[in-house]
This record gives sequence, C-alpha cells and structure tokens, in this order.
Amino acid sequence: MRWDLLPGTINVYRFPMELAAKPTIDLLRSLAPDGREVSLVAEAFGLDEPPIEVRDRADRAMAERIAVTTCWREDARAKRAALESMLKPLVERAARLCREAREAELRSDEAAGKLVSAELEGGYWLKPLKDASNHWAIESARRRIDAYVAVEEALGADRAIGFALSGESWRPFDLEAEAEALFFGAARR
Repeated sequence: MRWDLLPGTINVYRFPMELAAKPTIDLLRSLAPDGREVSLVAEAFGLDEPPIEVRDRADRAMAERIAVTTCWREDARAKRAALESMLKPLVERAARLCREAREAELRSDEAAGKLVSAELEGGYWLKPLKDASNHWAIESARRRIDAYVAVEEALGADRAIGFALSGESWRPFDLEAEAEALFFGAARR
C-alpha cells in the first residue's frame, strides 16, 4: 500500500478507506472528484468535458424507473430494500471507478517522477519514460472524468430514491427555485 500525506500536512497520512469501507453515498461524496478539477483536466488534455446536467439526467432516469415499477409492497422495509437495491450497483460502480482513477493518478505521478529523475541524471531511456508518463497522465484524466460522471449519476439516483422513500413526488431540480428559497426563505416557494 502507498502512503499519501494529507494536503497541507507533514505527518498525517491518508488511509485509503475506499479499499476497506462498504461503498455508500457518503463515501462517494468524500471520494468524488471535484467538478472544477475535472473541467480543468478535460480542457488541459483536450478531452470531452462531462455534461453539466449529468446528475439531473440520472435523477430523472431513476425517477422514471421508480415510477414504472408500480408493484411496491405495502411493507415499508421491503420498499426501502427494493429501492436501495436499485441504488447499490450505481454506488459500487462509482466507488470502483473512483478507486481506479486514484490508482491511475498514482501511476501517473510515479511515471512523471521517473521521467524527471532520468532527465536530471541524463539517462538514455527518456523517450520510453516520456511516453509512459504521457500515457498515464491521459489515462488518469480519462478515469477521473469517468469517475466524476459515475458519482454524479449515483448522487442523482440517490436524490430520486430519497423522494420515493419519503413519499414525496419527484420534481426536477430547479436551481433558480432553490436559490430563491435559500436567499428569501421557504415562504416564497
């Protein structure tokens, strides 16, 4: 296992809990790549940026899937179990992709380190090291984008399932309405 220092510290190590913990929405929130970083990485490597509305589309798709499934039992526990089983594969996939993105990032850092060391020492194998460094940098960027999309899909589905569990009717996320409620209170909603 590789030890990673937490940013801004010199003696606090990060233990990769995604390797031992059960995949949950809370774990995904802590593992999720920052959308701003994903946007910058996509731009830097000339990759397609993930669409902004990926969470909203996943939210709507899960709500439609829930609406189609009309055979809910009256038992609240059975309904909860059925809804959570719909979310589980999305969460597991997103956690796996986050872990793979992190591993690719570590490989990229390692390859870049080897290239820098070889350049400083005046090595002969600079071309293969440079190719490996470029490969892992691009692979890391792709995997980070894939992980971001998977996390957003899982979070969107979680929102729709949250509505279904609370018995509320699903409504699309309206940024203007949410901002108005935040700034002016729920009374204007």
